[in-house]
Amino acid sequence: MKITELLDINSIDLNPQISNKEEAIDHLVNLLDQSGKLNDKEIYKESVLNREAQSTTGIGDGVAIPHGQSEGVKTAGLSAMVVKEGLDFKSLDGQPTYLFFMIGAPKDSEGAHLQALAQLSTLLMEEDFRNALINASSKEEFLQLIDAKENKKEEVKEIVHPAVLAVTACPTGIAHTFMAAKALQQAGEALNISIKVETNGQEGVKNQLTQEDIEHCKAIIVAADKKVEMARFEGKKVIQVPVRDGISKAQELVEKANNGDGEIYHHEEKKEKQNIIRLFYKHLMNGISHALPFLVTSGVLYGILYLFKDQVLTNQLLILTSNVQQLISIMIIPIISAYIADSIADRPGMLSGFAGGLIVCQGISITSISTSSPSLLAGIIAGFLAGFVSLMLRKLFSYLPQCLKGIEASLFHPIISTIIVTLLMFYLNSYLYIGHTYILNYVSLVESQMSTKVLFGFVLGMMMAIDNGGPINKTAYVFSIGMLISYDYYPMAAVMAGGMIPPFVIALTATLFKDRFEVRKDALMNYINGISFISEGAIPFIQKESQIILPACCLSAGLAGALSMYFNCSIASPHGGLFLIWMVQNPISYLSLIVCSTLVGTILLILFTKLKKES
Repeated sequence: MKITELLDINSIDLNPQISNKEEAIDHLVNLLDQSGKLNDKEIYKESVLNREAQSTTGIGDGVAIPHGQSEGVKTAGLSAMVVKEGLDFKSLDGQPTYLFFMIGAPKDSEGAHLQALAQLSTLLMEEDFRNALINASSKEEFLQLIDAKENKKEEVKEIVHPAVLAVTACPTGIAHTFMAAKALQQAGEALNISIKVETNGQEGVKNQLTQEDIEHCKAIIVAADKKVEMARFEGKKVIQVPVRDGISKAQELVEKANNGDGEIYHHEEKKEKQNIIRLFYKHLMNGISHALPFLVTSGVLYGILYLFKDQVLTNQLLILTSNVQQLISIMIIPIISAYIADSIADRPGMLSGFAGGLIVCQGISITSISTSSPSLLAGIIAGFLAGFVSLMLRKLFSYLPQCLKGIEASLFHPIISTIIVTLLMFYLNSYLYIGHTYILNYVSLVESQMSTKVLFGFVLGMMMAIDNGGPINKTAYVFSIGMLISYDYYPMAAVMAGGMIPPFVIALTATLFKDRFEVRKDALMNYINGISFISEGAIPFIQKESQIILPACCLSAGLAGALSMYFNCSIASPHGGLFLIWMVQNPISYLSLIVCSTLVGTILLILFTKLKKES
């Protein structure tokens, strides 16, 4: 639906007498009501205020888009106004707001307001267009400007196939995925090269590449640290890089793709050409990323049960919750094993990977051991073993007569691979358990003495800040997940604290020193990244000034990890940041050490900046 179909001329005001945010919202609601879009403006206004209470809809660059979805809306619509002298709308960038659009959507509109919000945000990205709307001399001109802009965009989409395609994906599907997508899109705009980016995030595949897109493009950039669908790129030029390169080397990658660089992709041969370390990392992260929802849910349920520990044995609802938590916990290692195998050998490897993981988490072996804690290491080995067994069977089954090909994938392959992997893990599990026990005993020894425990926390915290989502960061994170599965919750608290510090340091520095960063709005957004345990938000700033910002972030993140260990903080969930502070053991100490480490990091950053200027 076009914006001009939602915006009535009666719901536009180019010269209102408005003095504050409350009056602005009231006036926009009245404009929307004047155009006949509302059933009950008070009910609708309540939905707008509820949305505003979550976070400001002043998106910056002089624009605000308050919105609400409510039973008070009859049909989806827009109202708009221009305050030429500017208004304090509490925008994200702290600057005055001049251009206002309000979106109203019925309760059952299935996200119509979100579609309108996305369209508006896209149109309003260009400064010249925003200025033209602000300076429009009449309502008719205001509408004509929007109509012309929309038509221009539609014409481009109809006649142009993107020259470059890209796919971005990271293990958690939160920060790196979308930061890389944004960086590649901005690089395409800067170089005047048409580009389309598909994201493989937490909500699934968005902006999916079509077969027509693939046929007409010059090359495809795959910036991913987990498995993405590659068979569709058969015969096309593909540039494969880690997702971090999609952020830091976006312009270089877009230029290469536009020049037709990259290797011709052949799906069956591809796996032999990749670097063995990168392949291992990619397969491992595919398993971890699929297990994260299970880990988080199990951890949160554990936290709820811990709060009511005295009633767990008597309350039926808590008993049910405990049973569900245990079942989800049992699934974690089999899921990791299954999706590692899937990454290596596609779906034929999943069943045997899952079976191998079940043997690990149940402690089944030739010596009839019963493990007191599951081994992530053994689960990872089971996954890789299942993947490679499936690859070998695929090679052997290629010699089968054509008449048996139809039942190969559904019968022969899963049954035989499961039998082989089950027998191998049945034999190997006792030896892997010995290794697992040795690791646990060593970590317990480290944690038994305060000096080594604090040093251990410092190393874990620093690892989280060294490359902010890269291999070193993920090594610390995966290790902590292994300890989490084995019921040692201290390393995860240290890792989470260390991962939150870099974005907090960037945000606090931008708050105290307004001119420290080129784009202050992006720096301030790191408060949200920090609270959410998304350390990747610091990457763009660290990359520009790594010699100054990186040491400050590493030292302060290490301090956070060390203090977390010192105060015996622990958490049973691998994600969630400060949203799960109620789950942390010693939460007051945990909050205090994060604040303290952020202050230290900010002081170090300013000090290093001053020393750099003096030198």
